[in-house]
Amino acid sequence: MSTPRQYPVVPAPRFDVPAAEAARRAEAFADTMTLRRTVRDFSARPVPPDVIEQAVRAAATAPSGANLQPWRFVVITDAERKRRLRKAAEQEEREFYERRASQEWLDALAPLGTDW
Repeated sequence: MSTPRQYPVVPAPRFDVPAAEAARRAEAFADTMTLRRTVRDFSARPVPPDVIEQAVRAAATAPSGANLQPWRFVVITDAERKRRLRKAAEQEEREFYERRASQEWLDALAPLGTDW
């Protein structure tokens, strides 16, 4: 393991939220989470570099053991590299479904009509 970057320890603020407010926030959060969807149709429009940088910056703050943030991010803009990565990922997925997935997993996915 490489030497981790040292980040200052910043204590999390304590919030004393009344029960009714906590319940309201929990419900609002649950409502937001129900909007999450898996995306399988992508725009060909390029994402501005500053938007990508902000997304990576936010992702890099995800909690980790000992606050080491061991994350690694790669931004790929070259179309040929993206194509090769997609092909490799599809091959790995196909091998998973054909060789490693349990029958229970395959049965659960059957109603979705996946490609494999």
